[in-house]
Amino acid sequence: MDIMSTGKVFYYFYNMRLSKNIFPALCLAVATSASLATAAEPVYSPFQKDAYLTSSFGENRGTRYHAGVDYSTLMEEGWVIYAPENGKVEEIRVSPFFYGKVMFFKGESGKTWVFAHQSSFGKLDSLYIAEQFSKKSNDVTLKPNTPYKKGDTLTFSGSTGIGNPHLHLEIRQGKNNVISPCRNGVYCGDTLDPQIFGMAVWQKDDMAVTSPEALDKGCVEYPGWKKEKAYLAVKIADYSRHPKENPMSIRRLTLWEGKKKAYEKIQDTLTYGNMLKIRTELLWAEEADTAGDWHFVDAALKAGSKYRIEVEDMVGRKTSREFTFQDSCAGNAPILQKQVQESPLYSFMSRSMLDLALCDKGQKFSVQDSSRNTLDEDLCKAFPHKGITLGKIVQKFPKARFIGHKAGTIALHAVHQDEKTVQWNTTPDSMAISQKITKLRSAFGNETQVLAVTRTHTDSLDFYEFHPKGLHFTGSWEVCLDQGKESAPLYWLGETSRRWFIFSKQEGTSKRCAQVNELRDLANILNKTAPTLGTPYWGKSFILGKEQDVLRIPTLFRYDGFENGNSIQTTVNGNWIPTEYDSEPREIVLDGRRLKKGDKLHIQLEDEAHNKVEYDVIAPKKE
Repeated sequence: MDIMSTGKVFYYFYNMRLSKNIFPALCLAVATSASLATAAEPVYSPFQKDAYLTSSFGENRGTRYHAGVDYSTLMEEGWVIYAPENGKVEEIRVSPFFYGKVMFFKGESGKTWVFAHQSSFGKLDSLYIAEQFSKKSNDVTLKPNTPYKKGDTLTFSGSTGIGNPHLHLEIRQGKNNVISPCRNGVYCGDTLDPQIFGMAVWQKDDMAVTSPEALDKGCVEYPGWKKEKAYLAVKIADYSRHPKENPMSIRRLTLWEGKKKAYEKIQDTLTYGNMLKIRTELLWAEEADTAGDWHFVDAALKAGSKYRIEVEDMVGRKTSREFTFQDSCAGNAPILQKQVQESPLYSFMSRSMLDLALCDKGQKFSVQDSSRNTLDEDLCKAFPHKGITLGKIVQKFPKARFIGHKAGTIALHAVHQDEKTVQWNTTPDSMAISQKITKLRSAFGNETQVLAVTRTHTDSLDFYEFHPKGLHFTGSWEVCLDQGKESAPLYWLGETSRRWFIFSKQEGTSKRCAQVNELRDLANILNKTAPTLGTPYWGKSFILGKEQDVLRIPTLFRYDGFENGNSIQTTVNGNWIPTEYDSEPREIVLDGRRLKKGDKLHIQLEDEAHNKVEYDVIAPKKE
């Protein structure tokens, strides 16, 4: 019997029969009933068994939304994924990065189903392996047009590309549109209501932040300018289950003023061309590693009105809060605004901030004009000891261009309200820095947008911080660091990984320039050390849909990884063989069916800094 053509009640009891634990399946049946009532029938489960979400549709990915949903596979590879409908496999791609091994399945409905991070394409593995041998290329793309029927074994989950073992599933309609799987007949395991973690209200350069403890009592702090329009952001996260890991985004946010709907945002569809809209809807904060995102609520707020905010997750679970604005709220606790931040400069709500709370620890801040003349010797006496916007400082000191403190100098540039292109040259220390930002969007609430850069000193590396992260622009950021007599390439810092990555495209020698679509922390790094290899060992992986022996060889490097799969080339006894690269945990993976004890492997490596090296390895005995 094809269980996907039956009713949803039978489907959940079928799940309970398959599950090792009946209770979670029963909870899932109850938890998702709201979404199943509005989703297309019948419900499709990729695995035909329980699977919880770890990432949701529309989730924050920095400069884009998450275009699909992610399912946990309990840290296991090789879960069978079944065809969602009759159709054909239009395309498969093999790469060590991004989607890894990815399958594009075109259904008779016209939808294209994308299954990413696969370990194996089952019977189609033989096609891409033959293509690899034919082209002597590890990274290949094929268009097999192989037909499958609904419910057929289609592909197998894995961890290729990036991350722990999981399945990324998305549904595309046409070339530019993606739709929420959870709203289009796909089973999404989520058993918990969304949570509200705080609110922020600002008027020009004044901001008040309210903790969940005060919000639960129906109070939100208001900066206090009764005649000035106020703006609101809400910090929200959704978890799928206990323990609460992998906070996700939400489907809907609605603000009610009494019985009147003041604002609503629903995320059921996305277009690739509008991905940068994320900057005006999810406001960037330096504490990005903590739970939840700050959602901007584009509504005119009134100090005397009663409000109710309601949020809904991908499966229909809802949470709401009623509140009024007050000058102060009893029980309001400080909210974390920055994390893993070396300097007093940071970004919060997509604006540059200065941590004047450090005044209580003996820190002192001075402000200077463009000629380095002192405008104020001690900002700690001029402002409250808390995080404040740099716009607040510039409003008080319009000629401010630098802020000095014991660890360094912060360079400032106030942006005019009508500026769409910003050109800024500055020298905060010995480094001359130039920036050009195009297609800059207007600020919210007429606040003063301030660009800032500072040098940060760490034990292992000095680098430059650029703020505000999440700046509202849709063009490009062109930045140059003039090193004078030095010559070291530009690298950018991953905000969550805290790892350094080289710009694949950069110009100049002493004056290094790069162009991206977001502000990054940068460093000049001269790396002449090629990757090395660790000790080979035998492990397991999925080939042709079956668990097979593979030889794994760790790769060791500090900064520079590999640009693509073809940066690694392997021969066995003089004959070329395909090489896979597992970017986490950075291992070369070789098909064990092509190896035996004593085989001589010759491995050529080239990292992204173009350091080349060759190694000879002897295949060890299988344990």
